Amino acid sequence: GEELRRELEVIIEEAKRKEDNPGAIVTETLYELLHDRHRIRRWRIGREAGLRTLTREKLLYFYRTYYRPSNTVLAIAGDVDMERLLPRIEALYGALPNGEVQRSHGEQERVPSGRRFRERTGDIAQTQLAFGWRTPGTRHEDTPRLDLAASVLAAGRASRLYRAVRERRLASSVSAFNYTPTELGVFMVHAEGAPESSRSAAEAMWGEIRALREQGVRPGDLERAQRLFESRWLRRLDTMEGQANFLAEWEALGDWRLADEYSARMLGATATEVTDAMRRHLRPEDAALMVYRPSASEAFAVSADEAFGRLDAASDPAVPVVALPKSAVSAALHDAPAAESVHGAVSVFRTTNGVPILVRRKAGSPIVHFGVYARGGASLEDPAKAGVTSLMARTSLKGTTTRSAEVIALETELLGGSISPTVTSDGIGWTLSVPAPRFAAAIDLLADVVLSPTLPPAAFETERGVALLQLLHLRDDMFRYPVRLASEAAFGSHPYGRSVLGSEETLAGISVDDARTWHASSVQCANTVIAVVGDVEPADTAARLARAFGALLWREPHVVAPPSWPARFTQRTEARDKSQTALAVAFPGPRRDDPARVSAHLLASVASGLGGRFFDELRDKQSLAYTVHVYSNDRASAGMFLSYIATSPEKEEAARAGLLREFARLCDDDVTDEEILRATTYALGTHAISQQGGGNVLNELVDAWLYGTGLQELDQFEARIRAVTPDTMRALALEYFDPDRRVEGVVRGRIGG
Repeated sequence: GEELRRELEVIIEEAKRKEDNPGAIVTETLYELLHDRHRIRRWRIGREAGLRTLTREKLLYFYRTYYRPSNTVLAIAGDVDMERLLPRIEALYGALPNGEVQRSHGEQERVPSGRRFRERTGDIAQTQLAFGWRTPGTRHEDTPRLDLAASVLAAGRASRLYRAVRERRLASSVSAFNYTPTELGVFMVHAEGAPESSRSAAEAMWGEIRALREQGVRPGDLERAQRLFESRWLRRLDTMEGQANFLAEWEALGDWRLADEYSARMLGATATEVTDAMRRHLRPEDAALMVYRPSASEAFAVSADEAFGRLDAASDPAVPVVALPKSAVSAALHDAPAAESVHGAVSVFRTTNGVPILVRRKAGSPIVHFGVYARGGASLEDPAKAGVTSLMARTSLKGTTTRSAEVIALETELLGGSISPTVTSDGIGWTLSVPAPRFAAAIDLLADVVLSPTLPPAAFETERGVALLQLLHLRDDMFRYPVRLASEAAFGSHPYGRSVLGSEETLAGISVDDARTWHASSVQCANTVIAVVGDVEPADTAARLARAFGALLWREPHVVAPPSWPARFTQRTEARDKSQTALAVAFPGPRRDDPARVSAHLLASVASGLGGRFFDELRDKQSLAYTVHVYSNDRASAGMFLSYIATSPEKEEAARAGLLREFARLCDDDVTDEEILRATTYALGTHAISQQGGGNVLNELVDAWLYGTGLQELDQFEARIRAVTPDTMRALALEYFDPDRRVEGVVRGRIGG
């Protein structure tokens, strides 16, 4: 009926949204290219013509056929009373009619794929490359070995493809995975980068795959991949949601205990077994290659013979083996600094130079999360050198006075972690998480990267090139790019109006010496904090951190002047050959230290999400989009309240009018008791869930210390949420939601697309 018609329009909008995603196009097309018969070759969300044939009868048949108790897994993890819970489950689900499910597996492939090639063009900035092979399903004995092969190839900065492709500036990113939905799999190696480098990138990728298959997996590479797997396994089980999903997924495959078998096979696999699996399943004569490139770029090849002929003729790569130096003996620990204060579960210490150390003990957590963070970031940059913080932070991983880039990467991944430098408009940080037994070694490694980077010129040029490619990639993102345009319209020449990556012009003018000078002024002496969350002993941890980071100097933060919001409606637009128009409409909002920010976040919850006003009106009633986002972004010096919708180009005006009507309603009508109860319950519930993950706890801790009003925020969270009323929400809306002062970022698609 009418409800199905409206929902179909929504799903069609989602299908169009997917058509504007280059990564989705290359992946789905590769699946189609590899398979002649199996249904994996279908565009999984469906196409508009097919979706419009869906009827109520077909929908009910599907539901009644497959949604039966015998085909359903319910997994619950947490502190629950099973004696009370089971009767409740029976009351809720016991009346569902049961029955055996008649499965239709569809047609299976009958012959080897042979070499296949396809090329496609579009309005995109970077070329996407994807190699693929057919592989067996999840429960096949070779699946964990192929998963390990993918990790050896592309997991982490020490991987073969990262070093052969990304570090040689042939692509901005490279990845590999073995996708095994159930009965079959696809092994995929994917990269994206500049069109002019695509052939060289493909040759390097093909050469590394060939070398690994023919020369065999090296034991050191396998150990690194297994350490990374072990850490990911532990991280997934660190939360109740992770545990419940884990149980449900494996039970759906036959038995949740199969997970233990899979883990044992991953950790027990030998280099010979992984090599043999690659030779069986990743045969060069059965590979497929998909190329998706910008319309104006040079063609890659005209046939599979031409494409693979070039690849076969290319010389093998020479990615050398990386050997770790002998471990240095750590200096004796300093006397533990006395705790300055204890705030709940957080102990506060300071180094001799005044840098605070926050230790939050999280008993039972298998992973320790820690990092070093400084207030400042891109907002303190000279506008002519915008992007220097990001370049410096990324290049810090490429060598120190005692470690090469390769040693840093390998050592980090053998610890089971990855150092993640993060740059925002307001700050910079380096984060590392590792299994608890490896925490002490991780401290020394992170300290070396943060304090003693050499910023090698060659590596600096690589990171400059990657940053330029990522600026191009941003234009292909139909969510981030219109939001970027809205930020430029809102903040103009203020640092908040710039990308933290900088621009083509500013990146070209930044030298290695600029980055070294910036490191000295924004990292070695800064408004810094060191923070740890994990099952650690606070005093001992503080002593180790005080020794390792003793050279850091602390200073008061620089104050960044707030930007001026435009006095009138301001819009930034771009026309593109896209299936949808993406529209970001934004208003000013409270900054990070403004108590009204809590009202802004709850108001965004009232507007957005399932059951939210914007979602209900624009998605459910008008079928304008698959999803509508509304969120409040509060930074140190200014805030922004932003809404986003992606819809068919001919519906742009209807979407804009709908967004503005809903903003007007927030000004004119009080939020109802039911709406505020839903938003409050959601905020408290999602916050409680987030506290299960050590990484989330660490982020909250650092955010409160550096940008908020202090650690007391952690205790006041619930009280602040419950203090929000309809009056405070309406007052906020009246203060900020003036339609004549809104800003818009618009990426306008083609009419009739």
